[in-house]
Amino acid sequence: MGTMNARQTDEQKKEINKIKKSTLFLYAEATMPDKEEAMGTALDILQNEAQKWAQEKKKKKEVDTNLVLINIEQICNRMELPRGNMYRAFVYVKKADIFTAKNMVMSKINTAPERKETSGEKNKLTSTYETINTPDTENKKQAEKQSEVVKRLLALKTFEEVQPCLLALKNEGKVTSYNKYAALPHPEEYVLIIYNRQAEIEAVLSEGNNRINLGTNRPDNITNYKGRGAIGVKLSK
Repeated sequence: MGTMNARQTDEQKKEINKIKKSTLFLYAEATMPDKEEAMGTALDILQNEAQKWAQEKKKKKEVDTNLVLINIEQICNRMELPRGNMYRAFVYVKKADIFTAKNMVMSKINTAPERKETSGEKNKLTSTYETINTPDTENKKQAEKQSEVVKRLLALKTFEEVQPCLLALKNEGKVTSYNKYAALPHPEEYVLIIYNRQAEIEAVLSEGNNRINLGTNRPDNITNYKGRGAIGVKLSK
């Protein structure tokens, strides 16, 4: 049994060396006493490597999208090897797989406490969406326009539907910009589309420091969606 395991480990080592020498892959590894911790660390490193590589591609105009990056955990290959009384985790992914249509952004939501607004700011934080059902407002047309955008965002079911929808809304002049959550300069100015690791849309949240879940019309917060990804959308005013 021990010989069999040793043979398997040798084969894995040979495969790892081939991957390291190839230019077709991105890879990462970590050695730790805890097997799960080693794998988690290796995955984090690979995610960062993939982000850096994707950004380089973007700078060179080799890709054209605001929504690059993927959930590495869903597409990478993994190996676990014993190393003395430690565990070595090795993970790798084909560069060609990083931009395939089925992959998705998984830019983890930063769950740091939101900035506390002053009482003066708080009075100003009336949501755009509160005016939608008040027909006498002078901003009725604007509210209706934004209401239509919200309906279209709420109709999204999977991550793959997001980019075509946002591109169409931008071309129609109803959305000024969109990007992954980590790249938003002022997240409170953006409607957030929240999605999970299965690429399902879980929620659409209004702008503001005090967000509203636009599907339920109830108060909601990005801190309720730890580990999910988010795309910020700035609506035309």
